[in-house]
Amino acid sequence: MFQKGKLTIGSVLMAGVLTTFASEKIPLGKHYQIEYVKYFAYADNVNLSNKKGTGTIEGIVVFAGDREPKNRRKLITKDKHVCGKGFKIDKVYIIGKNKGIKNAVVYIEGLKVKKSEEKSLIQKGCEFHPRVFGITAGSILKVINQDPVKHEATGVQDFETIFKLSQHKQGMVDKVKLDKPGIVKITCSIHGWMISWGVIPSNPFYAITDENGKFKITDVPAGTYTLKLWHEGFGEDEITVNVKKGKTTKVKFEIE
Repeated sequence: MFQKGKLTIGSVLMAGVLTTFASEKIPLGKHYQIEYVKYFAYADNVNLSNKKGTGTIEGIVVFAGDREPKNRRKLITKDKHVCGKGFKIDKVYIIGKNKGIKNAVVYIEGLKVKKSEEKSLIQKGCEFHPRVFGITAGSILKVINQDPVKHEATGVQDFETIFKLSQHKQGMVDKVKLDKPGIVKITCSIHGWMISWGVIPSNPFYAITDENGKFKITDVPAGTYTLKLWHEGFGEDEITVNVKKGKTTKVKFEIE
């Protein structure tokens, strides 16, 4: 049986703070690393060996409303030789034929497990790729400009501008370290239609829904948790899940 959560369209809450790490040169032709100096204490690793085995959380996020929300069009105003002519579709809502919702982030709240990752955010065709990503707190985000035009990737967290990367040449790369859980909204100060969202849980037990709205989180320590859902247009929801050793817990989020 599915455990269910239910969500209605609402506003998106941004929370948390981001820090970065020391400057470091990378191979010739690339940009130097940018340094930001903000420090936040990080919790010690949870000793997973003391947990009674692990299990899996598997589920789906579906749209259950009567009328699907529509995406807006945003006019292309600059660098049309690279960005294209006309407009870009602001793909907030991607809903499949089976009503599955893409790009919802599902994660376990509260459990603190330190794990370092490195993920890339690519600027190509005057869009961010991916549109939505997850990354564990304390990890590195690598921002790459693959366009032959200038981009300024600007990150905002908890209503504070926490980085602004001026990448004026193709091939430039900057790295930032995200230390505190929360939501980071990333835009380009030059091309107003560009947007990406980073969800930063305090542990690696998260997943992003695919084009069918499905997700799976593996190797979760056995126990009872709050499973959170975040989506840039629909907002937030949560349910309680009980993960058992060697078992798969199935959940279903229904969004109206």
